[in-house]
Amino acid sequence: MSSTNYSDIMVGDVVYYSTAQEQVGKGKTLFRGDQGWIVNRGNGQPQVVTPENFVKFNKGRNRRVDFLGNFLQEYRT
Repeated sequence: MSSTNYSDIMVGDVVYYSTAQEQVGKGKTLFRGDQGWIVNRGNGQPQVVTPENFVKFNKGRNRRVDFLGNFLQEYRT
């Protein structure tokens, strides 16, 4: 089941994002960083997914909340 709400993403979900060349890529979320979600594109290649390049996501089998990432986003200066 896919969803298009960026705020519902959790660790372990598969996220689809658009690239600068207008292609769609996908990766599994690792954690929430300062600029957005960090996803593994494959072979350990990281990609930052922001609300601007986010397309949709599929809920992962082993999803979990990123408590540290949410805490840091809430108290960011």
